[in-house]
Amino acid sequence: MSREYSVQPGSSADRRRDAAVHVTPLIPAAAAVVVIGRPAPWAAPVLVLGPLVVGGILTRGRDVGRRHRIRAIDFNANVALAALVLWGVLELGTRIELLGILVPVGVLLLSLLWLNWLLMIAISVNRARYGELFEPPWVVPFARWRDGQSPRTRAKENAHGDG
Repeated sequence: MSREYSVQPGSSADRRRDAAVHVTPLIPAAAAVVVIGRPAPWAAPVLVLGPLVVGGILTRGRDVGRRHRIRAIDFNANVALAALVLWGVLELGTRIELLGILVPVGVLLLSLLWLNWLLMIAISVNRARYGELFEPPWVVPFARWRDGQSPRTRAKENAHGDG
């Protein structure tokens, strides 16, 4: 297991706040449902607002908290992007008769995305409670590339640090 996923320093209160960071996307999702009146996949980009705004308050500038926050932002940005793509697939299926098969496929994939989102949030919260970092398997790390912390850069730094 890599050093990045080992138990991170912090008190139990810090770990509870780190776990709460992973739950923050549920706040804007619930607010969007209340405002719109029903779940709408095109409102998915608001998921990122939870870790961006509330996550910043919860982490209080701690390095480990910042890592949890970046992972939550990356994960929810990927979920939002996937939901928007699936929304487009559903729109195509409803507007073009020859592509009608896309409707059941889109509904199935959207349901699986929703279940995956909830499951990965639960796993992230559990890992954070024990002081571990968790990276869902299909996430493209947008925020870390923006900050110059791409997986390739980290691998080079680890190779130079170990030698």
